[in-house]
Amino acid sequence: MKKQIDVSQSDHQPLDDQVQKILNGTFPLPPKVEEAQNKAFDKIRAMTAEQENKEEQHNLNTTMKNTKNKKHHTKISKIFFRGFVGTGVAAAVFFCIFISNPAYAAQILTVGNIFKHLEESLGFAGDFSTLAKPVQKAGTEIESITVNGNTITLSEVYCNDAALYLSLMIHSEEKIPKTQLNQDNKPIIYMKNLIDFDFDQEGDIDWAIGGDPYIDGKMVDEHTFAGVLRYDMRQYFSGQNIEIPDQFQVKLSVDQIAGSREEDLSPEMPKELRDQYEAGMKENGLGLTEEDYKQFTEEQKDIEHQLFSAMQNAYHEMYPETTQLINKYRDWLLDGPWKFEFDVTKNKEDVIRKDINDVDENGLGLISVTKTPMEITVEVEQNPDYYVTILDADGNEMEEGGFTGYTCTVAANDHDTSKIDVYICDYIEYMDELKAYLWSDDYEEKSKEKTFKQLLDERALYHKEITFDK
Repeated sequence: MKKQIDVSQSDHQPLDDQVQKILNGTFPLPPKVEEAQNKAFDKIRAMTAEQENKEEQHNLNTTMKNTKNKKHHTKISKIFFRGFVGTGVAAAVFFCIFISNPAYAAQILTVGNIFKHLEESLGFAGDFSTLAKPVQKAGTEIESITVNGNTITLSEVYCNDAALYLSLMIHSEEKIPKTQLNQDNKPIIYMKNLIDFDFDQEGDIDWAIGGDPYIDGKMVDEHTFAGVLRYDMRQYFSGQNIEIPDQFQVKLSVDQIAGSREEDLSPEMPKELRDQYEAGMKENGLGLTEEDYKQFTEEQKDIEHQLFSAMQNAYHEMYPETTQLINKYRDWLLDGPWKFEFDVTKNKEDVIRKDINDVDENGLGLISVTKTPMEITVEVEQNPDYYVTILDADGNEMEEGGFTGYTCTVAANDHDTSKIDVYICDYIEYMDELKAYLWSDDYEEKSKEKTFKQLLDERALYHKEITFDK
């Protein structure tokens, strides 16, 4: 029996109109598929609404250029739907298959376009979607790899002399447990993985050595997470004097994916161990409240510390897994391994490197500065006594993305980077005094007399102004 489908209207009128056009045709629709269809449309509407809200909010705070880009995006979407309607019955049959699996629908909407969805919200924001390329090996797109019902799909890759960015999607057959959010309201999800470049002699490198094991991204739905990994090429290879070739191959081995649980499931301290601790405190005439502790002498604090450490050590002997940085009590775990190989072509567009080579006999000064569309990296001599900070053309401190003995990297984001000021300060002085001045509650008032830049001009050990050609 053939059925004419009626889709109720929602607040997302433009999307509903396109859906209505598609469904006004007459074609067989089994009950299970119809039910899945409704779920899929709910998912697509929600994702569309989220994207529209994000774009509208962004446009309130950006230039007319971005407004024009949004209109272009909307135009493309309309063309897509018109073309889809025009494909007739064949399209309708495909559509039935498509909507019968909402998770698959979500992946179609994001895989291959992860940078476009995330690029403005990334810690290192930028126009990745115009620079990145699909992940491929020998001209063939990488397939998804599924292990124990958990799938990783590599999506796009962008690499320059400073960093390699890799977008990916994680999909689990089971719902991903509720995950803690960081200060940017992003889920704390990370990978244990090794990376191997074919142009060096190092073999497998722990990603954390040259990058960040945390994946910068967001949940797509209860089963799916999309994100971006960043590997700091300058940070790792600068000290080894290895030049990154224009083309190379990467092997990536992911052993485990983990996320910080919203709820810590670690076993409670056993009563017998707590009783032993409290008995020891009582024997030494020590109270158990926070107020009591504030009154302890240094000797009493040492006694309390010994008793507490004994309790903790006994607890860890009973539950040895709690000593691990990543464990099943504090984290949800997806076990691999997932092994990938893919080709990378270095992108030199809008990358500027300036060799400074201004370093004194004490190792104080700059070796080089590299500017990319997403970040600025300064290379210095390795010295733990120094701290590097960078101000943009407006005198605002740029957010630090990573710092080692060799490099300091900051995110460009919305900063004016036509000119930067690089300062090298005494580490302790910066942390104890200079940083405190900038972060003080009354800095806005104090800056009327002396800005942070003026303070650095007075106190920094080294200063270099660098101008980039526009």
